[in-house]
Amino acid sequence: MKRYTWKLGIAFVISYIILMVVVVFAYTQISQNFIMNQAEDQLTESGEVVSKQIELQLTYDYANFENLVTGFIEDSLDPLVELDNRSDTITILGGTYSHFGSIDIDNRQVTINDQTYDFTDNFTTYNFNQQIGFYNFKRAFGTEDMTMYGVFKVDEYVAMFELEPYMATFLTAEKIENEYVFMGEENTIYVSSTLNPDEILFYNYLREAGYSEDHIDTIKEVVVNHESGIFSLNFLDQNSILSFVPVFSDLTPATYYLVQIYEETTVINSLTYLSTTLWALFAVIFVLFSITIIVIYKILEEKIHDIENARLSLYYAKPYIIKVKKSGKIRSYNRAFNQLLGDTDTYSNIADFVIKESFEETSVVERLHRQKAFTMILEIMDKAVYIRFIVTRSTGGYILVGDDITHIEGKFDEFEKLALFNPVTNLPNQNVLISDLDKVFQDQEILEQFNVIVTFDIVAFSKISLVLGEESGDRFLQFIAELAKESLENYPAKLYNLRVDQFAILFTNLESYQWINTWVDLFLNKLDKPITMDRNFLNVDVKIGIFNIESQKYEILTSEICLENAKLALNHAKESSTKPSFLYDVSLSLVASREQRMELDLANAITNQEFQMALQAQYSNVEERIIGFEALIRWTNPKYSAESPLKFIQMAEHNNMIVDIGRIALHETFLIAKELEPYNVHISINVSPVQMLQAGFVNEVISIFEQYDLKPGSISLEITETFLIDSFELVINKLNIFKRHGFNIHLDDFGTGYSSLQYLRDLPINTIKIDKAFIDDVETDAHSRAIVTMISNLAKNIDLDVIAEGVETERQNNIVFKAGCNVIQGYLIGPPVPKEVAIKLIEDYNINKTKKIHVIKTKTREAKR
Repeated sequence: MKRYTWKLGIAFVISYIILMVVVVFAYTQISQNFIMNQAEDQLTESGEVVSKQIELQLTYDYANFENLVTGFIEDSLDPLVELDNRSDTITILGGTYSHFGSIDIDNRQVTINDQTYDFTDNFTTYNFNQQIGFYNFKRAFGTEDMTMYGVFKVDEYVAMFELEPYMATFLTAEKIENEYVFMGEENTIYVSSTLNPDEILFYNYLREAGYSEDHIDTIKEVVVNHESGIFSLNFLDQNSILSFVPVFSDLTPATYYLVQIYEETTVINSLTYLSTTLWALFAVIFVLFSITIIVIYKILEEKIHDIENARLSLYYAKPYIIKVKKSGKIRSYNRAFNQLLGDTDTYSNIADFVIKESFEETSVVERLHRQKAFTMILEIMDKAVYIRFIVTRSTGGYILVGDDITHIEGKFDEFEKLALFNPVTNLPNQNVLISDLDKVFQDQEILEQFNVIVTFDIVAFSKISLVLGEESGDRFLQFIAELAKESLENYPAKLYNLRVDQFAILFTNLESYQWINTWVDLFLNKLDKPITMDRNFLNVDVKIGIFNIESQKYEILTSEICLENAKLALNHAKESSTKPSFLYDVSLSLVASREQRMELDLANAITNQEFQMALQAQYSNVEERIIGFEALIRWTNPKYSAESPLKFIQMAEHNNMIVDIGRIALHETFLIAKELEPYNVHISINVSPVQMLQAGFVNEVISIFEQYDLKPGSISLEITETFLIDSFELVINKLNIFKRHGFNIHLDDFGTGYSSLQYLRDLPINTIKIDKAFIDDVETDAHSRAIVTMISNLAKNIDLDVIAEGVETERQNNIVFKAGCNVIQGYLIGPPVPKEVAIKLIEDYNINKTKKIHVIKTKTREAKR
């Protein structure tokens, strides 16, 4: 054992020395590159700051000049005369303007101090017909004046200032000493702190330095694309770093470039602190690494002893051991594995093994060569036995050391099935679909084919499940799954069950997208006839969403986005009453994005209290006065003023925000009810199914009711029929508690829900509200009139009040009154209004009697009154 320890120690020392030499060399190179990268980032950032300063200063100075000219014109003064007279007091960046003059664009002339200059032929209109320009008299007019001017043009008036001192103001304050060039994107030099003024093209300096056109083109590409860039060049006979930063301005269509030239050694010297820090860090790492090596050595020394002990343990524990050649042929296996096999088939090559590998489809021989563990599956006595083999290299081949992990793998299979398959239909679920889509995106050849993802949903499955019961509902889903499988027999497709009644199909390698239309027709034809189940005849309606996986059409397309787009198409199909299927287009994502923004704004609205209650009056034709109001919540955000309140209410119910919004509505409504108590009217408020089924809701409402010290009967809670289906008993218990605490209960939208009449006997309600759908056609449709009469008579016979919603005309009012409905609500009285307007309505109808709803009363109705 000591011999192995000495060998280990010598190996560690040699390895440590070699490693240190390599690390020091690599670290030196890396630190230099790091420092240079940091320098380049710093120079780019500095250049962009200077560029922005120049841009802002030019804009500011131009605006001052423009204001001067505009002011002179408004005061009916000659701007040119005034500018010349005040030239000593008109400043620009601490200095004064060199010249003021006028420009004649059509005749290509500039007049300065009564002297007219003609632009040369090669100086284009583009060069001088812009609000901010840069040129000298030699280039522009052919004179000997080489001074480069910045030129402001407002209408026909120009102001010129020397460009070099103007630019120097920004660049002399730089932390790192540098030279600079201010040039156009076409590489014309306007001003420079170092270059020969006779050479006006910047790229010529690079050519003189011996740089190839390819090298220059690299710089040109940055300039043409209006990007920032850093280049290390031998420029003007010294190693330099050139920083190119664009200078933009809304006042000129041209883009200019600020080129700053730094001496490389100066830049690196400015970052000596960084080099010192890096070497200090390296010293710390060196010490820690040395300590780690010593610790590892001690650990390995102990491990040698552990390995010896483990070798003895293995000898006595008798694991399953197989010796194989490099080709995979089995040389021998030990007695333990032989006893495990018993009378089952013997193996001559590990390629004959059945292995369990879900995530990496490689052969057992490949895993052998890569020394990767694998799990072998044996069928012994009709039971699966799982042996986990670890591969170790040995002379002439490999040794496989195995352990029985059946107790672990059995549980894993159960959990895997739960995670990947729907328990009712036994179809793969959304996790598998995403995994399969990932494989499509990973295979470019498959991705370029015609691939489609389809989702479909069973319309009103909750009602079907209610009729059939849970067990038969499951069998119904299995039946639909089988129908879908039959429709896919001749298609390269796979069926998935995403959730309860929502399915998906992944089509790959189709001949064309038209195949999907054919499949849709085939599947819908299978559902044309009613399905018989437990002596019930069921008409099945499905909605289908389709998304063509055309990766070239989308900038970003992933498995999750594909599925989301298919679901968006499905949701759109579900909103349509005529089309059973819908193909995704980009506009759906825009709608979804808007709904996401709306959802975020709705969450903020709860925090910011952006809700208020509007009151719609309820008028009694018998008492000839307003007897109450329905409180309707409104969102005050102007972005959604055109949206129906129903939209944000449904969104709030879906995202469980309705609980917080409902709490706001309760406080606002109960406060209004307290203020209206002197007027002897009641207030009704809608209660969401989500609120009603929330634990603690009843106690919270009663607590708020008592907080405002309201009289019994002053508040009515309005519920709808639809949410009674699944929670009838629970809702009845809660409503009874409300009744005992002085609340009235209104059944809203009566007649539009599911099996409405079965609830009237047991529900503790005071009032039925006839839905607006029946009132709309009551003037022209005999069936609607009959329904209103039937509901009114039914309510009268079981001692319930009736309110007709949506009454908008006097004729509608007369018809519902004649049918036996005394109380109306609708635009005939008025729309939902703020509290102040509601009080005015009470005064007009109840107190001053200046307003009245006219209704034809028979003698019988008068006598009853």
